[in-house]
Formats: sequence, structure tokens, C-alpha cells
Amino acid sequence: MPLGLIDKPFEQRREVLYRDFSGAAGHMMVVGGPQSGKSTIMRALVSSFALTHTPAEVQFYCLDFGGGGMVSLADLPHVGGVASRLDPERVRRTVAEVLGVLNRREEFFRAHAIDSMATYRRKRAAGELPGEAWGDVFLVVDGWGSFRNDYDMLEPIVSDIAARGLGYGIHVVITAARYMEVRAALKDQMLGRLELRLGDVMDSEFDRKVAANVPTGVPGRGQVPEKLHFMGRCRGSTGRAPRPTWRTARRRSCGR
Repeated sequence: MPLGLIDKPFEQRREVLYRDFSGAAGHMMVVGGPQSGKSTIMRALVSSFALTHTPAEVQFYCLDFGGGGMVSLADLPHVGGVASRLDPERVRRTVAEVLGVLNRREEFFRAHAIDSMATYRRKRAAGELPGEAWGDVFLVVDGWGSFRNDYDMLEPIVSDIAARGLGYGIHVVITAARYMEVRAALKDQMLGRLELRLGDVMDSEFDRKVAANVPTGVPGRGQVPEKLHFMGRCRGSTGRAPRPTWRTARRRSCGR
């Protein structure tokens, strides 16, 4: 799915930034300092999936610990629910719901001799699994550091979902202010990564020089693992997000 624009200066062009969640990079971690656009990237991710997939193909369960940025997505048919830090029961229920989907699907695969998620998607699309209402399921945690502090008892459950989930179409997407907020056991599962403007460029795990050149005050700007700049939300001169198609967006200047 499309997530933004990626700048390729040596080729003198910009391309759409795509991210594929069907393989080993099916989990995603977005790292960035305060006001760097982490919630914006999460909204762009869910919105892009909503534009390119049906609610029967993808479902999102969101934990909003980043300042209320996910609430605007609650009415999308692709979103099963948005729980905030102020609703402890709903937070626990959301995590339990995703864990329950994972456990049921694991048993379903065993009982029906399904060898991979690709097989499950193909059979389900062909109507061979009539009782299966779920496609790929995403657990989105916007503000991992706050989630860990407030609900430390749920952290091992989310780590377990990440460790077992990809084989059954269950994905975990998190945002964090620093890499050190994420324990190694979970971090190693997050092969899909994006870096926004960091509070300290020395924390960059991609390229510190590139990280230092990410402009301040432009939420959504950052770098990809290939050490290229990207913009998750291109703005026009009016300051409002433009409405071009992705093909048209390739020709727009994001400004520096």
C-alpha cells in the first residue's frame, strides 16, 4: 500500500513509497521525536489500506496513546475499535480480541491443513472458507512508551502476538519516540521500519547524517532504511494536505 513519497535525488525523481505487509516485514515500527508526525503516519497507513482493501480483507484495532490522533478513524468500516489510555477496560479488551483471533486462527490452520497465510488468503478469496469473516488483522499502538508505562502487564501479550502473528496474518504496528523504548524481543520482530525526525540524531539506526538533514517543523518527514528521505504527507503552499492522485503526487514538490 502507498504511504508517502520517497525522494531519489541521484535519479532526480520522486516515487510513491510503498510498504508490503505480506512478507517478513509484516510488522512495522515508526520512530520519531515529539511532533514528528508519528500519528500522521498511522492515520495515513490505515487510510491507505481503507482505500486499497475492503473491510473483509483488513481490520484494524487501534490503541491511541499518542494524543488522540487515531480517534478520527473510528468510524471507518475497516476499524474494529479505537481505545484510548483513559479507558483501561477497552484497552485490555482490544488486546485480548486480537490475541483471540490469533489463537483461533492457529487452531483453524491446524484443523484444515492450511500451510501458510498465502494459502489462507487464496482459499478465502475463492470462497472455500465460508465461515472465515477475518482477513489480515492489525494491532496498532500509537505511543508505545506510554503504553508500556501504563499497561506493562500487556507488553508480553503484544510481544507474543508479534512473535507468532505473521504466519497467521496478524500484524503489529507501533510508534515510539526512541528505539530504546522497545525491548529487543519485540524490536527484532519489527523488520518494517521508518524513521521520522529524531529528538537526538545519534539514536538513528539508519544513517545519522541523513537523520541530521531531516528538517524540523515538518511532520511526516524522515528516512527509510535505504537512507533516502521520504514524506508521509505532502503539503501544498496553503498548508493543507493536497488531494491529487498518487500518480499526480509524484510530480508535486514536497518542499525542503
